[in-house]
Amino acid sequence: MTLLARRLDHFQESVIREMTRKAIEHNAINLSQGMPDFNPPEELIKGIKKAIEIQEHQYSVTYGREDLREQIAEKLSTYNKINYNPEHEITVTCGASEAISSAILATMNPREEILVLEPWYENYVPITHLAGGKPVYVPLDEQEFSIDEEKVKESLSSETKAIVINSPHNPTGKVFSKKELEFIADICQEHNLIAITDEIYEYILYDNVKHISLGSIKDMYERTITISGFSKTFSITGWRIGYAAAEKELMSGVRKVHDYLTVCAPSPLQYSVLESFNLKEDYFDELKQRYRTNRDFLTKELNNIGFDTFIPSGAYYVFADISSFGQTDLEFADFLVKDKGVATVPGTSFYGDNNTKKSGRKYLRFSYSQKLETIKEAIGRIKTRIENI
Repeated sequence: MTLLARRLDHFQESVIREMTRKAIEHNAINLSQGMPDFNPPEELIKGIKKAIEIQEHQYSVTYGREDLREQIAEKLSTYNKINYNPEHEITVTCGASEAISSAILATMNPREEILVLEPWYENYVPITHLAGGKPVYVPLDEQEFSIDEEKVKESLSSETKAIVINSPHNPTGKVFSKKELEFIADICQEHNLIAITDEIYEYILYDNVKHISLGSIKDMYERTITISGFSKTFSITGWRIGYAAAEKELMSGVRKVHDYLTVCAPSPLQYSVLESFNLKEDYFDELKQRYRTNRDFLTKELNNIGFDTFIPSGAYYVFADISSFGQTDLEFADFLVKDKGVATVPGTSFYGDNNTKKSGRKYLRFSYSQKLETIKEAIGRIKTRIENI
């Protein structure tokens, strides 16, 4: 008898978080984890102080504060074009990651399959294994990271239960078009699939690209679990306040899992994020401009150095092709961080089994969620050390 569950054999600890630890160890600039190095809006900080003053120290309602769920419902109606009942169809979670975990654990049975568009954010697959399900990797087009309709169709089987959609996409910054999402909607309806959508970067968009929620497309409300949160939009990644929204039957399952995973999200922080709904449109415009400036600088400099970058339309990552350097992703990432340079994430972290991991060996992911001066310092370090390869 082994001490650990066999399901753990299918995955390892987070490579992204490992690279953050290596950044600390080697005094490197951390462009691996999507973790801003500047403060959130002052209104939210004041909200924490107020929460402490009024003694918001105990459990909230398991599903989240009623006033917070009502505000989320209003936001989902106006921004995402989906109408959810805050009483029965919205749950506040410990970050979007817990919402994803609760959604997958609530819907997947042993041996059922979930389609995962590849490359993928690393949380989806381990949770699928913990649920006893089977991830089926569906490669995106390598040129534009678009959805390949034929590959999606080829990946379907009698065991397919769900699909995970992440838009804006991590790690590439791809924002899926209405046409692509309508295709996914058709597939879900034709094959009776559940869609789990990770929309945590929904406000971080560039070049007049618009965010479209899959749940807003005709007939998808009943079969979509829409997930987002406050971490990325308001630079509070450590607060762990996210949410899931779904029609009542789906949400009843999500709530059961959430209740026993975490009981509730942190009460004073739930109170504080209420302040985010009072921020003016200027805040969101400035957010986009900040990250657009970072994106434009980083992609230009990386291209000048010899990387081949995919220009993101959303989120705050650059997925860079390193083929010209003659090293694998693991070798190159190790070189950059250990030379007291820059921590990045090796591309294979976002790919599946040994067959598909080959595609990831030519990529590194860079985060540009930091201050522009931090990114400039990182580029300076890369420039001075790149000749050492």
